[in-house]
Amino acid sequence: MVMRTAHAVATCCAALGLFGAGFVAGQQRPPTDYQGVEEKVLAAIDLAPEIASLENRELRLSRAVIAPGGHVGLHSHQGDPTIVYLLSGTLTNHHDDGTTAEFRPGDVFAEFGPRSHWVENRGAVPVSFIVANIHHRD
Repeated sequence: MVMRTAHAVATCCAALGLFGAGFVAGQQRPPTDYQGVEEKVLAAIDLAPEIASLENRELRLSRAVIAPGGHVGLHSHQGDPTIVYLLSGTLTNHHDDGTTAEFRPGDVFAEFGPRSHWVENRGAVPVSFIVANIHHRD
């Protein structure tokens, strides 16, 4: 009886070992290259002249929506460099030097340094955009 039990245990262990080896052997190794990927830098900001220290800073990615007729008031991105990617609607960007630019879905723009600006939605539909910035935590 002891011999049969020992044989059964040995057989089960061998089967589990073979099953485990087959399972591991059947797994695909993760790729180490890029295939079928296209990447294009849409905007970049040199952070060295913008930020003296990373203390109390965080990299943020936000989604913002401005209702028709809405706006974000005059401000600068000195020390808060920001990149904006438009998802929907048309965003009008006004700079303190009097220049104005309109951005549509797929457009990207960067704001940094002492130049002030404000944005508005002059359209009839909400403007939606993604904002990436190095934000100072208060």
